[in-house]
Amino acid sequence: MSDNNDTTAPELHNSEQDNESSQAQTIAEQAQHQTQHSPTESVKGPNDSDLMGDSTQDVIDHMRDMESSGRIDMDAYRGEPNMDDDEGKYSESNKLDRDLPSDGE
Repeated sequence: MSDNNDTTAPELHNSEQDNESSQAQTIAEQAQHQTQHSPTESVKGPNDSDLMGDSTQDVIDHMRDMESSGRIDMDAYRGEPNMDDDEGKYSESNKLDRDLPSDGE
């Protein structure tokens, strides 16, 4: 309906459909043809402040390490109470209290 001649009522023209490049089907098609990246893949920006050296591990580097190794770093929870009913589920090394019996043992 891009032809808006004098015989057509003005309310029949939808101006939101004039810009084809911003339509949902066009955006969806562009999204399908993009290259897929890992969720933890990123590019570090310039280090203008020089507060941290380039070799310092940041959160993204830490996430990449966990993703590639398949091991979840549980150090953030060290010292916290474990409210899990199945404490032995995540291997013996992740048990907080070695003397506490776990389900299934």
